[in-house]
Amino acid sequence: MIYRAYPFYYGWIIVAVSFFTVFFVLGTRSCFGLFYTAILAEYGWGRAETAGAFSLMMVFHACMAPFTGILIDRFGPRKLFPMGAVIVGIGLAASSSISEIWHLYLWFGVITAMGTNMQSYAPHMSLIPRWFIRKRGLASGMVLSGLGPGTMLLALLIGFIIDREGWRYAYIVLSAIIFCVVVPMNALFQRNGPEEVGQTIEGAHPNLNDQYVSTDKNHRKHNERPIAQEIWTFQAAARTKAFWYLIVVGFAQGIMINTVMVHLAPHTVDLGFSRMLAASVVGVVGLLGSLGTILFGMLSDRVGRESGYFLVSFGASIGFLLLILTNYYPSEWLLHTFVIIYGVCQGGIVSIVAAATGDLFHSGNALGRIISTQAVSFGLGSATGAYLGGLFFDLSGSYTMVFIIVLFFIWIGAFSLWAAAPHKAKMI
Repeated sequence: MIYRAYPFYYGWIIVAVSFFTVFFVLGTRSCFGLFYTAILAEYGWGRAETAGAFSLMMVFHACMAPFTGILIDRFGPRKLFPMGAVIVGIGLAASSSISEIWHLYLWFGVITAMGTNMQSYAPHMSLIPRWFIRKRGLASGMVLSGLGPGTMLLALLIGFIIDREGWRYAYIVLSAIIFCVVVPMNALFQRNGPEEVGQTIEGAHPNLNDQYVSTDKNHRKHNERPIAQEIWTFQAAARTKAFWYLIVVGFAQGIMINTVMVHLAPHTVDLGFSRMLAASVVGVVGLLGSLGTILFGMLSDRVGRESGYFLVSFGASIGFLLLILTNYYPSEWLLHTFVIIYGVCQGGIVSIVAAATGDLFHSGNALGRIISTQAVSFGLGSATGAYLGGLFFDLSGSYTMVFIIVLFFIWIGAFSLWAAAPHKAKMI
């Protein structure tokens, strides 16, 4: 059914709805470290086995990602996203009642993971290229930037509730927010593509074959062939080197981002700082990540994905060196400097990878499955980083070694993105 065209471009409504979905759903996931610290204090479980719940969540996320890619390609976000939000709400509510570690594994590691996967990076980043060409980097960055303020505000809210009422009540509050905000918002406003509202994809005009190509000279400069010159199937994409380089990028990205999000709060408390400072540190990393997502998404539209990714990798490396130093010099200014540098750069890493994948494979109807396959490697990297952080701490009483491992993987990701060569947009 074709609806009457809106007097504005409806793609920006999609960006706004996706922004707030990421804000609440992925923001909640990013605050696991605060629950982790509180649950450790109450039950005294080992750090590795407790972090294992988050690792299981990310493994389950990885295993479900290809299935979610098929669902988003077949049914679209208007059906998939509300259902995912319902499942997240159920998982969070049930997590408030845990008394054994397997309860945490089931309700957070499996059920909440299932719902989160339906509204996470992969389905959103397969949706945005359906609406944008010329401003794809900006639009992707704006959607993913929801994670930053979501992490910031939810971390402060969760930290406050945990201090006043306990972590169980915090889970109940988050569940209520998901049911009252995320479910109806997506059911009412999501659409599958511009054709549903009588519009065409932004920044494009139809060529002689009725395929859409970019009208932006700068975009074409960094993408040497017309965007839609080839219609990609999943099988064709999987036969390219670029596809597998991006798989490596996803694994490295998962190790970096979620090692920090799980272990930064307990690391801050270990340094002798308060739980509320730990909450604010986690939140500010997320907030600055949103700024980096937008800024570096726009920058990569101008200078190319590879150059942008090199810059953010360099900055993230400087941040991690400062974080390693806090093990030996537990200074608040070192911690704050890490937060500023790393926060901005890790947001840029996410948006650039999303835009690069869209540049390479956006034509055809397989982008959801392609990005979801990358999400498998991201989930496995996330699970590995979260678990290794707890394991190395249990063995050595320090996060130093795992932070060094993360530093190594930052550059594995950078060189892999460069090898994928999204500026050529030509599979080799």
